[in-house]
Amino acid sequence: MRFSEYYQDKNVATDYDARRMKGIKASIVRLLERRAVLDLLPRGNLKILEAGVGTGYFTEMLAKHGYLDGIDISKEMLQVLRKKIKNVSLMQADILSLKLLKKYDCIVSVRVISHFNKKDASLALKNLAKCLTSAGTIIFNLENPSVLRRIGRKITNWGSTYTYQYSSSEIKQIIRYAKLNSVKTIYIDHLILYPLHIINKISFGLFTNIILRFEKSLEKFKFSSANVFIKCKN
Repeated sequence: MRFSEYYQDKNVATDYDARRMKGIKASIVRLLERRAVLDLLPRGNLKILEAGVGTGYFTEMLAKHGYLDGIDISKEMLQVLRKKIKNVSLMQADILSLKLLKKYDCIVSVRVISHFNKKDASLALKNLAKCLTSAGTIIFNLENPSVLRRIGRKITNWGSTYTYQYSSSEIKQIIRYAKLNSVKTIYIDHLILYPLHIINKISFGLFTNIILRFEKSLEKFKFSSANVFIKCKN
């Protein structure tokens, strides 16, 4: 199913939070994603745009760091989020055709650009870059190449929408097309820890903090990481 069709499905929006917390390691990965964003977020009172708010996993956290606007392609997702949080300006928009008059100190876009092929990913990042102030920062994530994940998806039909995997050279090309400069990367969700996730599931979360500490120590290493968070500046 296409990215835009999936996320505009009313049924998807209703149980999106529960879906994202399913699986052996899903809740830990979400914690790692949140920690990565916080580590990369500039300090100070910021004007922030969250591109792809979904149902708000990052929204309330980001709102604590300044003024926040949020956009999403899904009207249904925005309806769910409006019931959760009131102090954020929300608007339906597609980042592939995004044209905003406001400029932001920081733009955060998680689990969005990775759904696009290289051409559209480049366009999406370029459109977001146009919304930055002269010293602005973009934080986004992409999926690292993994033969195991590709095989797993084919065998299990895992994933409701396609997620593209990008090599280091392809990521550099996408960033260069947007006329941005990469400042810092954080690698998360290391597959070598998967056996520990299984043990953690069996033991009802007993090893959660140990896994988080392991992940923190590995965040500079691309090897076996399934996900990369990237901080870029103008």
